[in-house]
Amino acid sequence: MNADMTGPDIQRSALIVVDMQNDFLHPEGAFGHLARDLPERNIDMAFLASTIAPVKRLADAFRQAGRPVIYVTHVLKADYSDAAFPYWRGSRMRKTEFLFEGTWGAQIVDELTPRNGEHVVVKKGFGGFSNTPLDTILRNYGVTTCVMCGVTTCVCVSTTIRGGVEHNYRIIAVKDGMAEVHRDSHEAELKTISRVFGDVKTSDEVVDALKEVKAEPRRSGEGMAVLG
Repeated sequence: MNADMTGPDIQRSALIVVDMQNDFLHPEGAFGHLARDLPERNIDMAFLASTIAPVKRLADAFRQAGRPVIYVTHVLKADYSDAAFPYWRGSRMRKTEFLFEGTWGAQIVDELTPRNGEHVVVKKGFGGFSNTPLDTILRNYGVTTCVMCGVTTCVCVSTTIRGGVEHNYRIIAVKDGMAEVHRDSHEAELKTISRVFGDVKTSDEVVDALKEVKAEPRRSGEGMAVLG
């Protein structure tokens, strides 16, 4: 059987918003405290926070076009017993309430609060597709293209992009809708994404493309498997 060689299709896209949580973005979150406590790490909090406005604009445009907005968040038990990433490497984050379930830090930033009915997928590691229902949700919506944004570019966003490619989704990475703790790392990762994994676009380009999408109400059960 021949492989499907079609590219990204904005008509069948979903916006995937990765880890836009207080602990990553807010000055009083865990990254904000780490930036102040360890200035030698040069954590660029302003760059991380700069993603909020473009992501909000993207989310509003996807909703207006009738396309899904899906949030992926990193949320953990307080004892890290469900953590699927190498916290054991000795990170100072292990000694804080970093991404603990039920805490303010683990919540999505106020500017991007999900709307009623929008999915919030909880992951335990770096990738949004690993041991989560994200793939099931996308297939039930008939999605073929993931428009990716969030933080951080080189870790959770990039890992989720790679997972999406392995599930045969087409990828559009929004370069001003994602950020890393260092800008040079962000720029280098975008080059890798563009070379191998998907298209890299600005939020303006994505919003303009969405204007051509005809919003249609999704009928109950459309795209769902019929059981029984």
